[in-house]
Amino acid sequence: MKKTFVDVLLELPVDATLRNFLSLHGLPVPAGFGWQDTPETSQALVAAVKAWPDSIARERMGASLMDCIRLSETGKQAIFEAVMNDASVLAQLVLCSSDVHRSFWLCVNHPALFERACDLNYWEYHGSKTQQFDLGIKRQPIITQDASLALRRAISAFYKRELQCGDSSVAHLIERSPGVFLLTVHVQDRATLQLEFEDSALKRRQSHPCVHMMLEYSRHTGVVRTLVRGGLKYQQMLVQAFCAHVLGVQINTHRMKPPTLDLSMLRTGFDVPQVLRDGFSRVQLKAITLLSPGGTLKIKCTAMHSSQQRCVHDLIKDKLSCPLKGQWTVVAALINLYYPPELGRTRAKMVTIEITNKGLLNLHKFDARLQAQLEGYLVSAGILQKGQTLSAREIAPEAQAIDLLQVCRG
Repeated sequence: MKKTFVDVLLELPVDATLRNFLSLHGLPVPAGFGWQDTPETSQALVAAVKAWPDSIARERMGASLMDCIRLSETGKQAIFEAVMNDASVLAQLVLCSSDVHRSFWLCVNHPALFERACDLNYWEYHGSKTQQFDLGIKRQPIITQDASLALRRAISAFYKRELQCGDSSVAHLIERSPGVFLLTVHVQDRATLQLEFEDSALKRRQSHPCVHMMLEYSRHTGVVRTLVRGGLKYQQMLVQAFCAHVLGVQINTHRMKPPTLDLSMLRTGFDVPQVLRDGFSRVQLKAITLLSPGGTLKIKCTAMHSSQQRCVHDLIKDKLSCPLKGQWTVVAALINLYYPPELGRTRAKMVTIEITNKGLLNLHKFDARLQAQLEGYLVSAGILQKGQTLSAREIAPEAQAIDLLQVCRG
C-alpha cells in the first residue's frame, strides 16, 4: 500500500527538523504544544494538519512530503551518492531511522542536495533508455559559470529553433565518481493549460513544464551516455553542446553513431573465469534474444525456474538448435551472476546484466565499484571494447570513499 503524508508524519521522529518543517509551512499548533517524541505527539500533529483550514498551505506541505516519499522508495542509493563528498551530512544521514527519515531530513536541511539526489534517482530509474556514444575525447570538464552559461545558451537556442520554447534553463555538473561526470539540464518547455481544482472548482491553469535531459561522461574512456527525449537529433545536440562548452572541443555529431555490440559469442555461453575468482559461485546465461536472417522473425528464449539454473544456450541446443547454428543474430541477453548463499540461508544473492547489441546496458543500477567490475567482465568476454566503457579500469584511490557508502546502504 502506498504511503500518504499522514503515514510519514506518524513515522518521522518529532524533532527539530520536523518542527522547523511544520513551522516553515505555517501549521498552527496550540500554545504550549508539547514537542516530545511520542506516538501521542505524532497523532496530535496529524489531527492539527487535518483540521488546518488553510487548504492551499496544507496541500503544499503534503506535496513536499510526497516528494520525500517518492525519493525514499526508489532513491536510497541516490541519497547517499548525492552527499558522498560531505562527511558531516553523510554522518547525519547514517543516524536517521529510515529511508523516509533520510529523504525528509535531507529535503529540510539541505534542499540543494535533495534536488541532486532526485536528479541522480531520475538517471538511475530511466537509465535503460540511455544511448551511448564513443567520443574518443578524454578531457577534464570545464566547471565554470561561463561554461555553464554558454552550454545553456546553446541548448536553449536549439529548442527555440525546433520547438519555439527554451526561454529559461538550468544546468549543473557533478563528479559522480573519480573521472565520471553527470550533467543535468532543465529547459523550459512550451506552456500548457492544466485542468486543476482550485478549492471545489475546476479551472485551467497555465503551466510551464520542463524538458529534463542528462548526460554522463567518463574522461578515462571518452564515452558519453545521454538521456533526452526526441531521438538522435536531440542526443547529438546535447553531446555537441557538452563537447563545445564543457570539454572545449568542436565535434561533428552527424558522424556519431550508437555503438553496435557483437553478442555472437553468447551462442556458447558467458565464459569469463574472473567471475568465479571474484567470489561469484555460479554464472547463468538466463535469456537470449535472436533475430533471423533478413529480420523477419525474432525469438526470445528464457531458462525457466524448473531448469535448475541451466544456461539458456544449453537448453536451446537440446530443444531448438537451429537459431544457434544458423546466421541468426544475437540482439539481447540476460546474464545472472550468483553469490554463494549467506550462512543460514538457501537463496543466493544475484546480480543481473542486461545488454543489447545497440549498446543499452543496465549497469547504471550498480554502484561505481560493481559497475567497473561488471564492465570488466564484458570486456574480457569480447562484448565491450575498453574504449566503450565508463569505468572498466583500476579504481582510483579516492574511490575508496565509496566503500563507506556500502556500509551505510547495508
